Amino acid sequence: MRPLEPTEPPVVDLPLALPSPPGEPERPAFPLLAVLAPVVGALALWAITGSPFSLVFAILGPVVAVASVFDAKRQGRARLRRARVERARRLDELRAEIEVRHECERRAAWRRAPSPASLVARTTPPAWQGGPLPAIVVGSGPIRSHLRVDGSPTDSDERQLLARAASLEGAPVLADPYGGVGFVGARPLALAAARAALVQCAHHGVPGELALELPRSTEWEWAARLPHSGTGTERLRVLDRGGGGAPANEADPPSRFGSRSNGRATGGTALIAVATETSALPPGLQTIVHVDAPGSAFVRRPGGVPPAPVVPAVTGAADALAWAEASTLVAERAGVATAGAELPARVVLGELDQPVVDRASRASLAVAVGAAGAGPLVIDLVHHGPHALVAGTTGSGKSEFLLSWLTGLARAYPPDRVAFLLVDFKGGAAFEPIRELPHVTGIVTDLDEGEAERAVMSLRAELRHRERVLAQAGARDIRSLDAGIELARLVLVVDEFQAMIERFPDLGSVIADIAARGRSLGVHLVLASQRPNGVVREQITANCAIRVSLRVMQRTDSLAVVGTESAAEIAPDTPGRGIVDRGDGRAITFQSAVADVAALTGARVANAAGARARRPWLDPLPSRVGRDRLVSLVRSAGGAADAAAPRTAAADTDGFAIGLADEPHHQRRSLATWTPAADGHLLVLGAPGSGRTGALAAAAGAVAAVHGTASVLLLDGARSAVWDTLHGLLAAVRGGGDCPRLVVIDDLDVRFRSWPDDYRLAALDAVEALLREGRARGLWVAAAVSQGHGLGSGLRDAFGARLLLHHATRSDLVQSGGVGGLWRADEPPGSAQWRGLRVQVVEAEPMPQPEAGGERPLVLQGGGVHAVVAAGTSAAAAAIRSAGAVPILIASGADVAGRAVSAAAGHPGPTVIVGDADAWAANWAMAARIREEAVIVVHGGAPEYRALIRDRALPPLLDEGGGQCWASFGGAPARRYDWPPTIQPNPAWEAERGTESESNVPEN
Repeated sequence: MRPLEPTEPPVVDLPLALPSPPGEPERPAFPLLAVLAPVVGALALWAITGSPFSLVFAILGPVVAVASVFDAKRQGRARLRRARVERARRLDELRAEIEVRHECERRAAWRRAPSPASLVARTTPPAWQGGPLPAIVVGSGPIRSHLRVDGSPTDSDERQLLARAASLEGAPVLADPYGGVGFVGARPLALAAARAALVQCAHHGVPGELALELPRSTEWEWAARLPHSGTGTERLRVLDRGGGGAPANEADPPSRFGSRSNGRATGGTALIAVATETSALPPGLQTIVHVDAPGSAFVRRPGGVPPAPVVPAVTGAADALAWAEASTLVAERAGVATAGAELPARVVLGELDQPVVDRASRASLAVAVGAAGAGPLVIDLVHHGPHALVAGTTGSGKSEFLLSWLTGLARAYPPDRVAFLLVDFKGGAAFEPIRELPHVTGIVTDLDEGEAERAVMSLRAELRHRERVLAQAGARDIRSLDAGIELARLVLVVDEFQAMIERFPDLGSVIADIAARGRSLGVHLVLASQRPNGVVREQITANCAIRVSLRVMQRTDSLAVVGTESAAEIAPDTPGRGIVDRGDGRAITFQSAVADVAALTGARVANAAGARARRPWLDPLPSRVGRDRLVSLVRSAGGAADAAAPRTAAADTDGFAIGLADEPHHQRRSLATWTPAADGHLLVLGAPGSGRTGALAAAAGAVAAVHGTASVLLLDGARSAVWDTLHGLLAAVRGGGDCPRLVVIDDLDVRFRSWPDDYRLAALDAVEALLREGRARGLWVAAAVSQGHGLGSGLRDAFGARLLLHHATRSDLVQSGGVGGLWRADEPPGSAQWRGLRVQVVEAEPMPQPEAGGERPLVLQGGGVHAVVAAGTSAAAAAIRSAGAVPILIASGADVAGRAVSAAAGHPGPTVIVGDADAWAANWAMAARIREEAVIVVHGGAPEYRALIRDRALPPLLDEGGGQCWASFGGAPARRYDWPPTIQPNPAWEAERGTESESNVPEN
C-alpha cells in the first residue's frame, strides 16, 4: 500500500533544535575573610594609635560583605530574566522557521501531487510518461512532516511546538489506486470525489497504454470523451454501485485489482468505486473516503489506523467534461489519440460534401479539401487563417493538395470574391489545370532577378491599393466593405517557398508584411515547402494559423509544422495523407482530395459568365510592341492611354510615346513619353544589337506622326553630305532659317571617328553647338551611342534624357545611370530603362535615308589659267589629259615655272599647271603671281590645300576615294567639286572670263 504522504525529502531538510532552558542562578557564599580583614586591621590601628575612631573601620567590613551578598543575588535574578526572554525569542523564531519550512514542504508536496482543481483549471499539462499510475490525491489534511526538531521539551508549549512540527497541515493526502479507492457519501458528493480521482488517473495515464472501464450511466458520459481507449497494459475500472444502471464491468471479480507498491511492474488494474453506503463497496479496498460535506471527510485505512480528517478533493461535472475535451485535443496534437475511423486511400474532390456558403459574401472562404475521421475536412482561410503553411516532401501530394484547395475555392466563390496569384518554382505545371480560370490573375514561374524586383513592388502596391479602397470606404477591414465595392480576397500561393526565398531573400520582407497585415486587407498566404523549418521567418509562421503537413522525412519538420511527429510516420505509399492543425491546436489526420475532371469542369462552368479578377501582378512586358497596340496594352493593364491618342501639330509641348513602360509599383503600364521641351535632347545608349537604331526610329516616327515627315532629319550618308548638313543646320539655327523638328544621329560616338582630326573635332563641336543652341529654336536631337564615355563630357551632358537599352554588363548599365536591379542578360532588342522604369520600345519603320545630292562638276574653261595642286601629279595629269586638256607639269626649278607661264600666254585652251605641294612651294614666285587670278584646284589633302590657298578656315570635307576636289575662283573661298574635271573650250577667254568665274561659283 502506498503511504499517505509523499516519500520524497522536503525542500529544506536541515534539522532544527529547541533552545536550551536557562539554569537557576547559584547561591552566593558569605565572604568571611572580607569581613575579618577590616576588623583585624582596625584593632591593630587602635592598638598603635589608641584612637577610638579606628574601631569604626572594623564595622565597615561586615557591612560591605553583607551588601555584596545581596548584590550577587540581585544580579543572578537579572541574568535569569534575560535568559528566559532570549529563550522565548528563539522559540518564536523556531515557530516561524517551522512555518516557513512547512510551507515549502507543503508546496513541494502539491507540486509532486497536483490537486484535481489545478488540473481542471488547465494550469498543469498532462503528465503522460507511461508506467503504473502514481498515488492520487483524495483530499487535503495533516500528514507526517519530514521536519526534525531536536531537543527535549520542558513545558506544554514546547510539547505542542514539537507536535506541530511533526504534522504538516493542508498537505495532499494520497491513496494508491492499485489498492482500490472507494468513495462513500451522498451521491453528488461521492461522484464529485470519484470524478476528481479519475481525472488524476487520466492525467498520468498515457492514452493507448491506460484502458478505462466505465459504467454505462449518464453521470460518466463525460469520461467517454477522454482520449484513453479500451485497451492497454494498464487498466482502470470504475465501479458505480449507486447510479441506477448496471456498470459495464459488474461481472468482473474484485480480485482483478491489487496493490502495486514496487512502482516498476506493469500490467495491473486500478479501481475506483462509488457507493452511498460502505457495505455496497467491494471488499479489499485499501482506502475508503467518507465524504460528509463538501469540505469535510475522513479517510479510513485497514490495519487499525485511526480515521484521518481531510478536506475532500472534488471536481464538478462541467469542469470534468471540459478537461476531458481539452485532453483529447492535446492527445490528438501529440499523436497519441485513439485511432478513429479508417481513412480512404483516395478522395475525389467532386464527390466531397461541400459546406453551404454565400457566394456573394466576403466573410468566409470555407471549402472541403479532403476527408477526416469525422467527415469532410473543411478549411476556412478567413476563420481559421488568415494564412496557411503547407509542408510535404517530394511525392507526398503537396502540389495536388494545393490544386484541390484552389479548385474547391473556385467552385464555391466567384472571381469578384476570391482571386489567386500563383507562384510555382517547379515550372508551373502544378497549376496548369486551373490557368484559364477567371480567378487566376497570373502564374509566375522561376523568377529572374528583374522579375523578383517587379514582384516586390507589385505586392507592395497591392497592399497600398487595398488600404486606399478601405480608407475611401471608411471600412476597418474587407468584411466591412459594401457588396458593390470591387475588392476580392487575394490568395497568394507559393509552391516551393524555400527555393524562392533562398534565391531572392528580399521577397521575405514582403511576405512578412503580408503575413502581418493580410487579415484586414483580405490577402491570404498559402506557403508550401518541403522543409519550412528554419526557412520561413518566425514573424510569418506566427501568423500562419493553418498548418498542414503531408509526409515529411524528419520528425523535427513534422513537429515544427503541426506540433506532432505523426507526419513523419506516414507511409510513402499513401500520397495525400497528412496532418492538419486548423489553428485550434487540434492535429487531425486527413486524406487530401484529388481535383478530378468533374471538379475542374464545375469550376469553369460555375464562373463562365463572370469577369476576370483584377490583376495585382502584371505579366512582363512583351518583347515586341507595335505602335498600333500601345493604347490597348496600356488600358488592359490599368494605365491611362491619353498620351497615345493622335495629336495635332499644335501640341508642341506634348510628349511623344516611344515605348511601353512597366510600373509594377503602381500595378499598371504606361507610355514611355519623351517630352523634348521638358526633358531636353534624347540620348540612346546600348550595346550592339540592343536596338539603338530602332529606338531612334521610334522617336522619329512619333515626331513625324505629329509634325509630318519633313520635320525629321536623319544625319546620315556620305561624310561630305553629313558635313554640309551639319553646318547648314547650325547656320539655320544661328541665322534664323527654317529648321527641322528632330535631328537623328545614329552612332554618334563613332560617326566621325574615321574623319580627319580637324574635321572630327569640328563636327563634334558643331553637334554640341547644335544641342546647346537649337533647343531655343525648337530643334531637338535624338542620338544613339554604344558607350556614354565615348563622348566628351560637354557633349554628353548636353543631352537631358537618356534611354538605356541593354548593356553588356550590369556595371556598364550602372555607370550609364541605370538601375542595376533591372539588368537582365537575355533582354530582347528594344528592352530599355526610361526614368527608372523598364520599357519596351515600340517597333517603327526604318528611317528613310537622305537623298544623295551630287556635287558640282568642275569645268575648266578654255583661255584661263588653272593651278592644280595634287598629291599625285601623275594621276592628276592623266585625268586632265583624258578630259582633253594638256597639263603642264612643274618641277622644283623657277626657270621651268617661268617658261610654263610664258607658254600658256594666248593659248586658246585652258592652261592647266599641275604640281604637288613641294613643287608649288619651290615655284613660289609663280604661285604668288597666279594666286589671285588663276583658278586653283586642289586634289589631295590639307598639305596640298595649304600650298596655294591661304584661307585658315576648314574647307568643305571631301569623301574618301578621291572623287572630289576643292576649287577656288578668283580668291573666293574654296568649294567642293567633282573630280576629274571636264574641259570647255572658249576662244574668247579674256572676254568671258568673268562669266565663267560666276558659273563656277556655288549657289549657296
